[in-house]
Amino acid sequence: MKIKIIVIDDHAMVASGLAKELDEQDDFQVMEVVTSPAQIMDILEKTVPDVILMDIRMGVYNGIKLADEMKRQYPEMKIVLMSGYNMGQLAKGSSADAFASKEEPIEMLSSTIRKVCLESVAVFPTDSPFEEKLTETETKILKLMGEDLTRKEIAAALSISEKTVANHITSILRKLNVRSRIGAVLKGVELGIVDSSSV
Repeated sequence: MKIKIIVIDDHAMVASGLAKELDEQDDFQVMEVVTSPAQIMDILEKTVPDVILMDIRMGVYNGIKLADEMKRQYPEMKIVLMSGYNMGQLAKGSSADAFASKEEPIEMLSSTIRKVCLESVAVFPTDSPFEEKLTETETKILKLMGEDLTRKEIAAALSISEKTVANHITSILRKLNVRSRIGAVLKGVELGIVDSSSV
């Protein structure tokens, strides 16, 4: 029995390339490649796959909201959300069964699909690799940076010196691989560390 897959991605080249690689696996069968998310609910009325691979960001369509809608109607169907960004924590809070980075090799994606379909295992990053590296103090400072506090205000809030805050900010920028405070805050939002409503 082959695992039946539908790939949904508004980038036709990405979708067809991924489908081709998956179809080459002995135990996979790609039933359909969908580049217009608007069509997916109509397609599912005719044929329900074992698993859907779906991009999180597709123009005006939000893959997380689509996943919630699909799961309401087809609770047994598995959904793997994909992104080129680190959105594992965001995906984890949705109805999806797994998250896969578009940067990972096809072998890892294939393994995720098998775990989800054959073992009914949810596959999400346990934590963002960046968030794991940040210390507790650095995480607090990043959140305060997201609230647009100055170094002096952050120092007062945490009862530490401005120099210590400056050292922590330097460490945060290095760990997040960004060049500025703004870059760090945006990366923090992307990783779910900083509340986007405060930015």
